Amino acid sequence: MTTDTIRLERREAIAILSLNRPEKRNALNAEIWRGLAAQLKALRGQADLRCVVLTGLGGHFAAGADMAEFAALRATPRGARDYGEMMLDALWTLRDLSLPTVARIEGNCLGGGLELAAMCDLRIAAEDAKFGIPIQRVGITMPYPELAALVDLIGRPAMLEMLLTGDIFDAAWAWRQGLVTRCVPADLLDASVAELCSRLSAGSPVSHRNHKKFTQRCLERRPLGAEEIAESYAAVDSADYIEGIAAFLEKRRPQFRGA
Repeated sequence: MTTDTIRLERREAIAILSLNRPEKRNALNAEIWRGLAAQLKALRGQADLRCVVLTGLGGHFAAGADMAEFAALRATPRGARDYGEMMLDALWTLRDLSLPTVARIEGNCLGGGLELAAMCDLRIAAEDAKFGIPIQRVGITMPYPELAALVDLIGRPAMLEMLLTGDIFDAAWAWRQGLVTRCVPADLLDASVAELCSRLSAGSPVSHRNHKKFTQRCLERRPLGAEEIAESYAAVDSADYIEGIAAFLEKRRPQFRGA
């Protein structure tokens, strides 16, 4: 399935979403943001899925915002907020997807593209990929919602290094900051992503779903309640738990159903 700006491909239990503006190095425009949010929401109800990969076509993940839209859509505080809320719809939908998500990163991963990658659970980058948020060069300020998510991920010092200098960093720097979880030679990128997705797909969907929810909750600045703590032990009632223990004892591969 392909739209003008987002391509969706299914490989068994894996969905691959590709940003599809290679002539613009996948610069992010309103059509991409809306299309990505719609595609992600459509994937939420597909019980046979086990993993989602986000990448870009044409040798780049995403080169940042399409500046051609700014004069028309982001010229006033109200316009900037409306545009930002549209972006957040895609960003938070990606972050909150119950399925494991993997960013496959090559070439430029800048600005809004870096934000998208950061919302994925795992991020594999080619060694020659480039990272940065050079918005100080054009006088842009990152709004609080997006900024807070990135500060949570990599910390204030690394975030300020990107924002204040406007520098473009290599994948080794991104790995040291925790911005990417794996850094591999460019010619091994596809094989590394495929191997990781295979491992994710073989795991328990119940376990994945709970760990995504619980780790996100750990970032919130309020105490856990008794019901939340109890929920973290309740997974022993799941069919996946019963199957996983039985398969281990019987020395066979588990057949998880996500229930």
